[in-house]
Amino acid sequence: MSNLDVRFSSFNASLNRSNQGDLIQDLSTYDNNQAKAVAEIIQRANPDVLLINEFDFDENGEAAKLFQDNYLSVSQNGATAIDFPYVYLAPSNTGIPSGFDLDNNGEVGGPNDAFGFGFFPGQFGMVLFSKHPIDTENIRTFQNFLWKDMPDALLPLDPVTGESWYSEEELAVFRLSSKSHWDIPININGETVHVLASHPTPPVFDGAEDRNGTRNHDEIRFWSDYITPGAGDYIYDDQGNFGGLLASDRFVIMGDQNADPFDGDSTDNAILQILDNPLVNTSVTPSSEGGVDASNRQGLNNLTHGGNPAFDTADFGEENFGGPGNLRVDYVLPSQNLTITDATVFWPKSDDPAFELVGDFPFPSSDHRLVYVDVEVEPTVVDSNSKVVTGINFLGEVSFNTGFQFENTEVGGISGLAYDPANGVYYGLSDDRSQNAPARFYTIDIDLSDGSLDNGDVGFTGVTTLRNASGEPFPERGVDPEGIALTSAGTLFISSEGDANNLLNPFVNEFSLAGQEFNQLTVPDKFLPTSDGTRGIRNNRAFESLTISPDERFLYTAVENALIQDGPASTLEDESPVRILQYDLQTGEPAKEFLYITDTIPNQPDPPGSFADNGLVELLALDNTGTLLALERSFAVGVGNNLRLYEVRLQDATDISDVDNLLSNPTDPDSGLLEVEQVAEKRLLLDFDDLGIRLDNSEAIAFGPTLPDGRQSLIVASDNNFNDSQITQFLAFGLDLDHIQSPTAIVEATSEINGSDVLPTLP
Repeated sequence: MSNLDVRFSSFNASLNRSNQGDLIQDLSTYDNNQAKAVAEIIQRANPDVLLINEFDFDENGEAAKLFQDNYLSVSQNGATAIDFPYVYLAPSNTGIPSGFDLDNNGEVGGPNDAFGFGFFPGQFGMVLFSKHPIDTENIRTFQNFLWKDMPDALLPLDPVTGESWYSEEELAVFRLSSKSHWDIPININGETVHVLASHPTPPVFDGAEDRNGTRNHDEIRFWSDYITPGAGDYIYDDQGNFGGLLASDRFVIMGDQNADPFDGDSTDNAILQILDNPLVNTSVTPSSEGGVDASNRQGLNNLTHGGNPAFDTADFGEENFGGPGNLRVDYVLPSQNLTITDATVFWPKSDDPAFELVGDFPFPSSDHRLVYVDVEVEPTVVDSNSKVVTGINFLGEVSFNTGFQFENTEVGGISGLAYDPANGVYYGLSDDRSQNAPARFYTIDIDLSDGSLDNGDVGFTGVTTLRNASGEPFPERGVDPEGIALTSAGTLFISSEGDANNLLNPFVNEFSLAGQEFNQLTVPDKFLPTSDGTRGIRNNRAFESLTISPDERFLYTAVENALIQDGPASTLEDESPVRILQYDLQTGEPAKEFLYITDTIPNQPDPPGSFADNGLVELLALDNTGTLLALERSFAVGVGNNLRLYEVRLQDATDISDVDNLLSNPTDPDSGLLEVEQVAEKRLLLDFDDLGIRLDNSEAIAFGPTLPDGRQSLIVASDNNFNDSQITQFLAFGLDLDHIQSPTAIVEATSEINGSDVLPTLP
C-alpha cells in the first residue's frame, strides 16, 4: 500500500450472543476461541477502517473496548497486534419492542415484533474501528427514519387481502433500518471520507408477503438515494436534518447487505441499486481463491449459481444448513472519486494454513468472510480558476399577468430562483409574507432546449409550503422570504429579510425540499434591528440575495442597502455601502464580510420628489474563488424599473467583518465612510434598458442548463409585488464564459472585455 492508500474493511464477525451481556463476559478473558480467530483475521488483513456487523451493542461500549484490549491488541498466533484508537458505536433497532404484532401471528412480543429481529436490544449490532480520527460532530444516524417516509417504498402487501401487511398505526412507527444506517465521516490526513454503514435484514424468514425481502430492498435503496443528487432530499436523520451527501463527497458503503447480485433470495435485484449506481466505483471486485475452492468442494446449490464464486463472501452452502449456497453479501464499495488499488476477500483455500481461521461449518470465526478494499485518498482538488463573462445574449421572455392562479395560490412575488440540475427544474421563491397564501416556493419547468425562451416554455408544476422549525406554516408577516439556493444534498437555503419595523430578525436557514426548516445559520449581531433604530438592517432592504459557490464551500448573501450604522441608503446623489456576507458551509458559521458599493438611483422620479430607490437584489456565484454576478434594481415613480447586471470580484476585497459600523463618526450619518483598503470590484455586463423591452421588478437570477450551442444559460425573474399593474416576467440569456488563472490574467481580462467587441449581442 502507498502512503495515500487506506484499507476499508467490512466483517460480519458473528460476535453476537443469545443473551444480553454474554458477549462482554466472553471478551473479558483472553481465551475465547471465536474472538481469537476473528481478531487474527483482522490482524492479518490489517485494515485502517473496520466495520464489524453482528457485534452486540452495549451503551457503555464495554464489549468493543474488551475486544480491542484483550484480542486486537494481543498478537494472535504470531500476527501483528492492531490498535484502533477511534471507535464508534450506537444503538441498533434489533430487539427493541415495537408494541405491535408485526409478524401478524396473533401475539405481540418476541424477536419478530421488535423494530429489528432480536431477542434483546442491541443484539446483532455494529461497531466501527478506525486508525484515523472520526469526525464525531458530523456523524449522522438514521435509526428512526420511518419506512413509510421513503417515496414509493416497497411496503409489503397481505397476499390474501391485497391490503397493506402493516396497519396505519404500525407504519406510523415502523423504522426502515433493521439495525441502523450510519454516515460516519473519517478524517484521513485532512480529507473526509464518509463511511456509510448498515446491515439490512435478511430477505428471508418471512412468508408470501415478503416483508423482509422488501425491507432489505429499501434498506439498500436508502444508500443509493443518499449518495445520488436529486434522490435523497426526503431523507432525515435522527437529529432532524434533511438530505443526502453532496455531489463532491467521497464515501465508502460498507456492511453485510444480505443480497447477492445474481443468486439467493433478495427482492427485485436489491443490491443492483448500489452496484449499478454510476457514483459507485465497481471497477475492482474483491475476490479470493478460497471462495472458488469452497464452491467446488461443497457442490450442492453452488453448482447452479450464476455468480462468480471468487466473489463470494459468505459460506451458506452446507448441506445440514439447507442454505442457498455461497453468496456475495458483504460489500466495501467506494465512490467513483476514490481510486481502488486492491480488493480482497479473506477466504483461504482449504490447503492453506490460514484456512483454520475460517474453516467449514461449524465455523471457528464466522460464516462470513472479511472483505477489504484499498483506495487512494488523494488531496481534494478544487477548481481554483476564476471565470469571466465574455459575452451575453438575450434569448427571449415569458410573462404571466398578476392574478394567475396555481393550485389555489396566486403566483407572484418571485424573489429567488434556484436550478435543480438533477431533476431539471427550478424552484421559484415567492416573497409572500403568508398574506395571500402561506409562504411558499414553486417548482417551475423552463424549456430552453431550442436555445430560446418563448411563450409556452415556462410552466408551474408544483407548490411547496414553507414550515418553521415547529413544523407549522409561517404565520402572517412572520417571514419575508427573498433568496433561495439549492445544495446537491437536496436541501435549500432560504433567506428572509425579516421586518425591521417590528424587530423581526432576518435569517438564512436551511429547509428540506418538502419545505421543512431544520437548520439556522448565525446572523452576526450587527445585522439585527434594534428598538431605537440606530443599528441593523433597514426595513425591506435586507437579505434579498443568496448563492452558493460551485464547490458548495461558501454561501453568500447581502443586504440590499446599507445597514443603518454603515451609511446612507441609495439616493439620486448617494451610493450605498452594502455588506456581502460569506458563510463557510463546512462550519456553518459566518466567515467574512465584504464592502460592495451600489449605484446611485439612475433615474429621477416623475414628478420629482416621488418615490425612487436602488439596491443590490441578487447574487450568483460564478466560480469557487469569489467571482459573482450581481443584479442591481432600481425603481422610480413615473419612470419604472431599471436593471443592471454586474460581474463582481471579491478576491482582493478586504474582510470587514470586524468593523461594526462603516461611518467614520457613528453618531453623524453625514460623516462619511471609514477608509476600506479594497472594496468589491464590479464590472457592468448589461444594462437591461438596452434590451428595448418592458422591464418589471426583477429580483431573481439563476443559472440553468448548458444551451445547445454550449453556452451557459441564465434566467432572470421578477417580483410583481402582487400588483395588478405589474407582471411575473422570466428573461433568458446565454453567457459566454472563460477562465483566468492568475491575478495578472484577471487584470488583463478585465481590461479586454471592456472593449466594444464583446458587448452583449442583442436582438
